[in-house]
Amino acid sequence: MFVLLTLGLVCTAAASSGYGANNYDRPSYQGPSYGGNHGYYDYSSSESSSSEEKHRRHCKKPQKLSVPDGIKNLAKSAQFLTLERKGKQYTKISCPNDGNAYLLLGEKEGSDVSNGDHTVNDSILLAEGVNLDLVGKCKGRNVHVKAANGDRIKVKKVVCVKLEGLPDKF
Repeated sequence: MFVLLTLGLVCTAAASSGYGANNYDRPSYQGPSYGGNHGYYDYSSSESSSSEEKHRRHCKKPQKLSVPDGIKNLAKSAQFLTLERKGKQYTKISCPNDGNAYLLLGEKEGSDVSNGDHTVNDSILLAEGVNLDLVGKCKGRNVHVKAANGDRIKVKKVVCVKLEGLPDKF
């Protein structure tokens, strides 16, 4: 009887002290709180990365393309988001998502986009539509996109223009 009571007391004490508790989420050895890493380096930390990743150049964010005074009230700045997939960088260019149709124009020498009586000189139509997103590939610090006419161009300046009618010429 005495042995049974002693065994019950030991089991109760062990259960209340956390012995045998679920430790699956934590490492089995916490290590001393007074020491450092004692010559060991944790390679999984976010500070350690390859020199390629540290020195990777990010794409330049395109600037806002200037438009004629007649349509300045329709021009909106585009939003940019850097994306990465399979080690390659891309930039997503977006126009406002407010239910209106937009033209996404990019800068290109010698090309014009006209809409009614308004013409934007030295520009090319990149895309048009509602909830407009265009993804361009980063090559070095430049963003390259495919325009609506199929040309691949380097984008330095872009602008979103609220569409009131279809463009006549692009």
